[in-house]
Amino acid sequence: MSVSENRLVRTVCDPNCHASPRCAITAHVVEGRITRIEPGSFPLPDYDRRICLMGMSRLEYQYHKDRLRFPLKRVGGRGEGKWHRISWDEAFDTLAERLSAIAAKFGSRSLAFFTGSGAHGVLTKGAPHRFAALIGGTAARPGGIDYGVPKGLEYAFGVPASTYFRPGGHEFADAVHSRMIIIWGGNGAETRFVDFHFVLEAQRHGAKVVCIDPNRSATAAKADQWISLRPGTDTALALSLLNEILEHGGQNDAFLRDHTNAPFLVRTDTGGFLREADVIPGGSSAYMVWDSLSERSVSLQAARAPAMTGSYRVFLAGGSALVCAPALQLLLDLCRSYPPERASVITGVPAHVIRDLARELAARKPASIRIGFGVDRWYYSDYTARAAANLVIATGNIGVAGGGISVHDGTYPQPLNQRVFRSPDGREAATLDVVSLMSAIEQGKPYPVKALWLCASNMFNQTSANRSRVMSSVVPKLELIVVADHFMTDTAEVADIVLPACTIFERLDLVPGMFLQLQHKAVEPEGESKSDFDIFAGLARRMGLGTHFSRSPEDYLREMLVTDHPLLSGITLERLQREHAVFLNRPREPYVSFRNLKFQTPSGRIEVYKEELLRYGAELPRYHEPIEASLEGPLYQRFPLVLLFSHSKHRIHSTFANMPMMKKLEPEPVVEIHPVDAQRRSMAQDQHVRVYNDRGSVNLRCRINPDLRPGVVVISEGSWVKDFPGGDPYSLTHELISPTSENYAFCDTLVEIEHVQRDG
Repeated sequence: MSVSENRLVRTVCDPNCHASPRCAITAHVVEGRITRIEPGSFPLPDYDRRICLMGMSRLEYQYHKDRLRFPLKRVGGRGEGKWHRISWDEAFDTLAERLSAIAAKFGSRSLAFFTGSGAHGVLTKGAPHRFAALIGGTAARPGGIDYGVPKGLEYAFGVPASTYFRPGGHEFADAVHSRMIIIWGGNGAETRFVDFHFVLEAQRHGAKVVCIDPNRSATAAKADQWISLRPGTDTALALSLLNEILEHGGQNDAFLRDHTNAPFLVRTDTGGFLREADVIPGGSSAYMVWDSLSERSVSLQAARAPAMTGSYRVFLAGGSALVCAPALQLLLDLCRSYPPERASVITGVPAHVIRDLARELAARKPASIRIGFGVDRWYYSDYTARAAANLVIATGNIGVAGGGISVHDGTYPQPLNQRVFRSPDGREAATLDVVSLMSAIEQGKPYPVKALWLCASNMFNQTSANRSRVMSSVVPKLELIVVADHFMTDTAEVADIVLPACTIFERLDLVPGMFLQLQHKAVEPEGESKSDFDIFAGLARRMGLGTHFSRSPEDYLREMLVTDHPLLSGITLERLQREHAVFLNRPREPYVSFRNLKFQTPSGRIEVYKEELLRYGAELPRYHEPIEASLEGPLYQRFPLVLLFSHSKHRIHSTFANMPMMKKLEPEPVVEIHPVDAQRRSMAQDQHVRVYNDRGSVNLRCRINPDLRPGVVVISEGSWVKDFPGGDPYSLTHELISPTSENYAFCDTLVEIEHVQRDG
């Protein structure tokens, strides 16, 4: 059927909103142009015809006056905004020549191809990876952003952080089975609008909803209880809650004994686990426990009644004696350092609130924690995730409907065979995460990166920590920057070549999730826009690699669907073309992780004690003051306000930030400040202020908000740098990276605010 015919076309809105599933859009196409859009349908009523305002702005997105429609080549200095329109032939010739020259000089891995979170179609995200593999270049791997909490949960459960713990969580729909839901550092009522109704349904049926957040967000306003704590002290709160549970017998001893490493004996001399070879000459590496019946150390398999508390004298193979203690005892000793009274001083949460919440968490079963990225963007975020996870672990709320800990939500592991597309002929691209990429560009470690190709990414807007330093010290080291996008973003403005990419209405793709959904092509591309697949196919032909992109997008999608995975049985491209959205071959009941109580950790159990983190002093999730945003730190006297970056309900990071519909709702970026802090600085509503620290500053209006915690200011992330009248907030952040979280700590930031005088 011709795309010029009048018809209805169902496609998928697929930005980084974490909606599960991604929302469907039906486009009304008249004579080759989309005239109206509306929410699309799903086979299951719970997900039918749902959409947010951003999804409904897709029509003005499609025909925005500022759409990139032709390839552009920089003719002035980077960032000067001087461009010359070129043909695709010239673009491909230039890129083939430049990429080949850089590879010859610095090696093929110096060519890096990164796809951001602006699109989630498997061809759009996979094409750069395939091309990088073909030429021996570098592709993107997860890490550096929103990675700390998933990393902490990986340590406990063994689910790779690269999955962002989706296979370890529970679907939002499972909330209806909970009797208690703790939403920790997330604002799903606004940022997960299309899924949050499941939480509200659980609440209507008697579940208690608790929101832990420094500020009274929309989610906190809907919760039964809002607990405000000092930013960055979440680990101390979690340890204190766990202390109350363990001290008053609220734990599930059978679960801890049978499914965690709580009984494993730990050597007090090294901090490592006691192994059979330590005790028996020629013994194995089996973990040892203290058997309460025989009153001696035995291998885990031989134990009849493993002890989980106490301290025991163990004789080693050489005849010497050593004191050992079960892992749970060491965790208990740590928690005892945080009784409610001490935790209250640290966190600002009243001691009686801590006691009451711990009691309810132990009593209300099943109970769940849904942890958000508000606690992720901290230096010690992985510690927080592990400490919070221990609350549902200790109470046995793992592997049961209504329980678990989820990074917002969870789902079945991705069944598509994407490897066959991303690794042509078995070739593999080198991979770097965002943090490693910055190091490779600036310092040449682990190897130099000299060319950077960005797709669906506004990397040099809010993604880079300490943006001003990145722009002055990192970007100039790149010999070539290529950006494929829909608009001239702040990142595109510093590129050497800018390529116009197709939107969701102009390409064929497949968006995975609980449903497999086709992105059907509804209209021809605006101007000379090309899909990312077609861009790399054209470049591959120019570089003598065309045979590896010679098949159609449909053929590659068929190839990804050919697998013996039971979730995909009977699902073909032809079926997807007929039905548009196909539910995976799975139960209708919401996904619940770890039902089989099997874990991909070194021990095969949940690990509350991490032997491999001993070198970092992180074998237990100890509380540390924030690396910068601490009342005790050296900067606090000069910069006494903690800067938090919230997610706006009017954009997904920087996507949709330039939409007229969204601009009407949020005309300009603002900094929110508590009335007490505003009064101390003699600030009035809508006054122009300067937010600053030693790294940078930004000018914008202030908005006085009593729902904030005193000492906290908030700027909604994602506004384009060009939207700020002076400076930018992304240059206020630091680039310090914890070796265990591997994550930017955007919120671990101190600032001060002062008046500014505006010219005119």
